[in-house]
Amino acid sequence: MGLAHSDLSYNNVLVDPVTKSANIIDLDGLVVPGLFPPEVIGTADFIAPEVLRTKHLNLSDPGRILPNQRTDLHALAVLIYMYLLRRHPLRGGKIWDMDAEKDELMAMGEKALFVEHPGDKTNKVKTDQLRKWDTFWGNPDKIPYTITGPYLSDLFRRAFIDGLHNPMLRPIANEWETALLKTVDLVQPCSNPSCEEKWYVFDNTSKPACPFCGTPNKGSLPIVDLYYKFKDDVWKPEGHRLMIYHHQYLFKWHVSRKVVRNESTGPEDKKPVGYFAFHQNKWVLVNLTLDGMKDLVTRQEIPRNAMLELTSGGQILLSDEEGGRLLYITITNQ
Repeated sequence: MGLAHSDLSYNNVLVDPVTKSANIIDLDGLVVPGLFPPEVIGTADFIAPEVLRTKHLNLSDPGRILPNQRTDLHALAVLIYMYLLRRHPLRGGKIWDMDAEKDELMAMGEKALFVEHPGDKTNKVKTDQLRKWDTFWGNPDKIPYTITGPYLSDLFRRAFIDGLHNPMLRPIANEWETALLKTVDLVQPCSNPSCEEKWYVFDNTSKPACPFCGTPNKGSLPIVDLYYKFKDDVWKPEGHRLMIYHHQYLFKWHVSRKVVRNESTGPEDKKPVGYFAFHQNKWVLVNLTLDGMKDLVTRQEIPRNAMLELTSGGQILLSDEEGGRLLYITITNQ
């Protein structure tokens, strides 16, 4: 709606991992263009570089950048990076000035530089400066941002490389939501019972391994790519992949493009319509509630409560209605 929170930070975004709920607070500083100007410039760690870079200018100076939608998008990217990777994307080893206050202004403002910038190592994290409890998560060489998978990695690149000093190039909030939801479908359980993280994002390699404990994936690994009907008998890839593990569920938002997964998704649409299982040394898909599911290779209908063995190159039509999707099966690590 063109509004900005103006102070997104870990102080104002409260997440309850038990109930899986989140609240945004401190909305008294909401910025409404032409009506309510910003009252604060934000919270340290989350203030956009252009706001700090122009902080010294008078409020009436046309060159002064105040909190707005684009600065919120920087704060959002920092928040997601910190939630997932437990470190700050701009706090590296470079000291820009011996005066602590000037150094802070430069490091977060005019000279802001992504700690994982592939072409400029100036602000690389110095591992000898890490506190002992930060040596794992605080070291991007051990846990690079790319472990978040292809969808989120692309947005982090756009936020902290392309868009760090060019606000118009920053990913919008909807892109983050889509990427997070698609990344959930790439998550795999680690086969090491002692692994502290338990899950990891599949990295699209043929020999996947958990990046946290190094344990390779055990057994064959089915991968499902979603396709949509472009026109009669022409199917195009959705750019959405679903990783299969024992008792992985299939939902309506996988079946049809008409069902969107968001905060408005109702209880009925959250019920599984099928599930995958490793049964008698074979990977199978069990149809729970879908009518019209079909194996396009054998041309057989898959009725409710029936199962279909997954084979490499398999094509499964989930729905023949408008917006219905097709699953293309690849089995790796065999």
